[in-house]
Amino acid sequence: MNSLSILLVVASAATLILGFLAWRLTSSKTTVFNTFAGGASLLFAARISSTHPGAAATFLVPFFVAMLFGGRAFGTLWRSRKEEALRLPSTFLFGVAGAALLASVAAFFAR
Repeated sequence: MNSLSILLVVASAATLILGFLAWRLTSSKTTVFNTFAGGASLLFAARISSTHPGAAATFLVPFFVAMLFGGRAFGTLWRSRKEEALRLPSTFLFGVAGAALLASVAAFFAR
């Protein structure tokens, strides 16, 4: 297990924790689905990085997870102008997007 796969596992754990917190605040079914799909995708990328170092999927999968949560975070932030209670869930979703983007950049430069 290399350091990149450990970073991807940590990003997956952050995705699950922060996504679960955002789901508890919003009760949105799509948020919980995106959380589990993003966490599983990051674990899949960690497995690929440990078995096939330098594969393109090691940085593409975390990038797609970052874009998924980044778009959801921007949408939630936009809705928070009228509903003030959505500001904290959007912050959690931005945290997930940041963790996935960090893992994607690290995977890209580790190639």
